[in-house]
Amino acid sequence: MSRIDQINELIKQELAKIILEELEFDPGVFATIMNVETSDSLETANVWVSIFPEGNTGSTLETLNKNIGLIQSILNKRIALRFVPRIAFKIDKSQSYASEIEKVFKKIDEKNEVE
Repeated sequence: MSRIDQINELIKQELAKIILEELEFDPGVFATIMNVETSDSLETANVWVSIFPEGNTGSTLETLNKNIGLIQSILNKRIALRFVPRIAFKIDKSQSYASEIEKVFKKIDEKNEVE
């Protein structure tokens, strides 16, 4: 595992804890850190977040971005690096994409069963 991979995993684990402990979302809304991609220079880290239910994506992303200063501050204290990357939240759409593909396959299967 490379150094960047280790940093990505560390940031992912710490951000998951911070979000769980420090932020409140609408009732029934869950935000999960899916992946972290830190730049080679360690200046920035894109944090891919999956939000359930999908209908709350906008308000949940808004909450994350509104509290990004607090989140970054806590992350800076928890991670022992000379420079902690500046985080940016992005929506992970891989789950909804996989769900759409699954629906297409089910339709194909149903069509084949009818024939």
